Amino acid sequence: SFCYVKYNNLYLMACTKRNSNATTLFLFLYHIINVFKEYFRELEEESIRDNFVVIYELLDEMMDWGYPQITDQKILSEYIMQESHKIAGIAKAPPAVTGQISWRSEGIKYRKNEIFLDVVESINILVASNG
Repeated sequence: SFCYVKYNNLYLMACTKRNSNATTLFLFLYHIINVFKEYFRELEEESIRDNFVVIYELLDEMMDWGYPQITDQKILSEYIMQESHKIAGIAKAPPAVTGQISWRSEGIKYRKNEIFLDVVESINILVASNG
């Protein structure tokens, strides 16, 4: 089966061999459109032709083995920059990728390292008359 989205005379299509969740496919296609619009100002045939290498790198980071991975434009901009297609030195994963939340900036420091926990213990027991 397949799903497609039409945007500016372009068709973005997702194919699947299995009966996948259509909502997930459409959501991923719309995330692709939003990321491309952030990188290229406008998504059209000419922008795809001119930036094929960047699009290939974006799709490689956004999907692994057919599963959507990183679709946040802020995190992708740490990996792939439109001005330079090569990453100098050893590439390391940005802290936002390894964390659970993408909206929190890195390097936040607090004066005290404290944590407060509430520990609640309960025991259910059943005792017979013979012990």
